[in-house]
Amino acid sequence: MARAPKAISSNPSAPVSRCRGVLALHDHGGFKACGKEKIAEGPDPLDDTLIEYRKAYGGRSYTNALAREGFVVLVPDTFMWGSRRFELDEMPASIRPAEPAEPGADFYTRYNQAASTHEHLVEKYCSVLGTTISGLISYEDRVAANYLASRTDVIPERIGCVGLSGGGLRSTLLQATCERIRAAVVVGLMSTYDGLIDHNVVSHTWMLYPNGWARYGDWTDLAACRAPSPLLVQFDSEDPLFPLAGMRAADARLRAHYASVGHAECYTGQFYPGEHKFDLEMQTAAFAWLAHWLKASAAAR
Repeated sequence: MARAPKAISSNPSAPVSRCRGVLALHDHGGFKACGKEKIAEGPDPLDDTLIEYRKAYGGRSYTNALAREGFVVLVPDTFMWGSRRFELDEMPASIRPAEPAEPGADFYTRYNQAASTHEHLVEKYCSVLGTTISGLISYEDRVAANYLASRTDVIPERIGCVGLSGGGLRSTLLQATCERIRAAVVVGLMSTYDGLIDHNVVSHTWMLYPNGWARYGDWTDLAACRAPSPLLVQFDSEDPLFPLAGMRAADARLRAHYASVGHAECYTGQFYPGEHKFDLEMQTAAFAWLAHWLKASAAAR
């Protein structure tokens, strides 16, 4: 957890200062070896791979920067990532990579390639058990939201969520399924399904395609189903994972949905130049948006 400075007194008998809370949701990235380490500073130094990976985040831990803005920030590992990952020896032998000449050599590459294939098997198991990867991850994120709301240093009526890519996907699902979420930021993960067909379906995780959902609605309908709950979507105009037409169509559909419930002001769509990222400019805008809506939400909702 990244915590706002001085949010809790060192005197156990002193009143506890309560802050707004944010769930910061790590991405997919085809990088399941790590979870929270991709977006949060911890006690251990980063290796070169994670330093390089963070270039998509402007080269910094945005969660610690968000905590310095006065939020209590929880950064949970989710099912299949980091501390919640499947170990290589738990995967079928046909999936596991060959042992390298040097033990531990290039572990990230070996693990992430195996985990990519393993995700298909996990979704099969989920189907047999009557659920989906999306359902499991959404459930775990709701558990995290409940924990965050239970903390004495958090105002439970003022909790938001934010994430890039797979984190934006998780933010979409959490916004759709958790009434504790009073403001959600989705970064680099929004398109109509129609925009993806024959273009980018292959690029994405099973999490984006909950089994059977398309019979009932579009991905944008999940994002908007709790309107007028405030929603910010940030798009990268040159994102290779989503056609621009699909992103434009999603933005229009979201605007129309929020307008249809009489609260057009509760949806914000922002387009930024460049490829798949959550850079410093985007972070600054997202932090200000969260500060605005979480400040108002307790009174307005």
